[in-house]
Amino acid sequence: MPDIMHRITIHTTPERVYEAIATAEGIRNWWTRDAAVDSKNGGAAEFGFYDHVFVIKASVDELTPPAHVGWNKVTSTHGGFDGTSIAFDLQPQEHSTVLAFAHRGFKRADDNYAGATTRWGYYLVSLKRYLEAGTGSPNPDDIDF
Repeated sequence: MPDIMHRITIHTTPERVYEAIATAEGIRNWWTRDAAVDSKNGGAAEFGFYDHVFVIKASVDELTPPAHVGWNKVTSTHGGFDGTSIAFDLQPQEHSTVLAFAHRGFKRADDNYAGATTRWGYYLVSLKRYLEAGTGSPNPDDIDF
């Protein structure tokens, strides 16, 4: 099964990165403004895109502040994410944080996978810009893919 993996350095603390990826308030600044997250182990998360035309749902199963966020049992409106998992691993490095991102379990490397790879790269840069410069580009303020 193909996986999406990215690694970026963000010039801020792991605590700030963790808050940006583990809470709805944080996620609304870089990924999608339509985010609802029960930020506790066993909680539920729902992320809407393009006026809720595309929706991703996940189980919040792994929270280890400020080092790890894991979403499992991921599903999506069109089924392309069904059965996948998403993990954010944070490692402090001097005055920065290294974020290792993985979206695992795609059934095949098809157009859906290619689109997800592109979008995740874009949104992780949005996360970096939000934390370093104060402004990200979450949906619906993102670019037209």
